Amino acid sequence: MENATRNKIKGIAIYQIAGGILGIILTAWVMYSSGMVIDQNALRMGLLAAGLFVFSILCGRMLFRNPARGLRLSIVNQVLQVIYFSFGTYGFQYVAGLRIGIGVDMVGSWVFKFRVALSSFHFNLDTDIGQKFIGINLVALFLIFWMEQLMEKVKD
Repeated sequence: MENATRNKIKGIAIYQIAGGILGIILTAWVMYSSGMVIDQNALRMGLLAAGLFVFSILCGRMLFRNPARGLRLSIVNQVLQVIYFSFGTYGFQYVAGLRIGIGVDMVGSWVFKFRVALSSFHFNLDTDIGQKFIGINLVALFLIFWMEQLMEKVKD
């Protein structure tokens, strides 16, 4: 494997590890310093978020140990981050790293929005928060295409 390819894989690994660590820190900060009542549901959501952020960290570590397998797992991690949405009582948003998103907010009228976020997690089930939007994380989409190209170089 070429040195340039190794450096690109290392960059992706560092990005995923940093995004996962930042996500865990921000999740803990929101849960414990915002005066939020931590009930059983909040704890479950916090653990789900932490699990996804730990998965991002493990994907980054795997890129250092076994680049081919790490790239496959990293693509799965990025696929989870491509689409974010909230419709009525259902919503999902997961970002481990950076999100530069374009989407449509459908409350009232259709408004196209550009959103930027750092590591974040949002999940709602049977909770109507009055939002209706769908978006695409362009950073995750770019990383998927880039990692697919790197997979072909790693195979050679």
